[in-house]
Amino acid sequence: MFADQPCAEPGCHVTHIYHITHIDNLPSILLTSGLDAKSVTGKGGTGYTDIAHQNIQDRRARVSVPKPPFGTLHDYVPFYFAPRAPMLYAIHKGAVVGYSGGQNEIVYLVSTVNAVATNGTPFVFTDGHAIMAYTNFYTDTSDLARLNWEILRARYWQDRAPGDDRKRRRQAEFLVYQHFAWELTERIAVPSREIGEKVEGILAAVSHRPAVTLRRDWYY
Repeated sequence: MFADQPCAEPGCHVTHIYHITHIDNLPSILLTSGLDAKSVTGKGGTGYTDIAHQNIQDRRARVSVPKPPFGTLHDYVPFYFAPRAPMLYAIHKGAVVGYSGGQNEIVYLVSTVNAVATNGTPFVFTDGHAIMAYTNFYTDTSDLARLNWEILRARYWQDRAPGDDRKRRRQAEFLVYQHFAWELTERIAVPSREIGEKVEGILAAVSHRPAVTLRRDWYY
């Protein structure tokens, strides 16, 4: 299983969220005590390894969020509801202009919807890729049931026919307003023991050290 269904009643399992970044960005993330939105950091500053599609980022800077706390997509830190997102596939295939390092140094920061909500951090979430005009935005966690969890749980997300819409829905986003606090990170998933050891070395200097887990199945 690659994603959790939303909680429908007390005692059910939690809804995990996943943010991918390059391992070289971890020190700067720790310096700012978490992840900042693009509107706060700009392009990330000196030494930041950008793994994003710049043309998509240009569009995200202009897309308005229709739910409170409003703003644009660049006012939010993006997470997915499942690993093995189409974005990681593009990274793996060398299809991101300006980045050619592949997926072997990409790590997952894993948290939960409940952790963000309990912390009081504003958030919105979507039922598909946030830049698409027909994607819906929500703020009530009861609406997590509106996401297509069959597609989110599936190992393969490619569209099977014109208009299938699997790829868009697999890219449903959980968007944290302005700043995601480091202490909300539950664990860090890595593609290899070598990268795991590097991550543990980076974390040695901080008090909150999430468990580092080897999850080769979350990669291509």
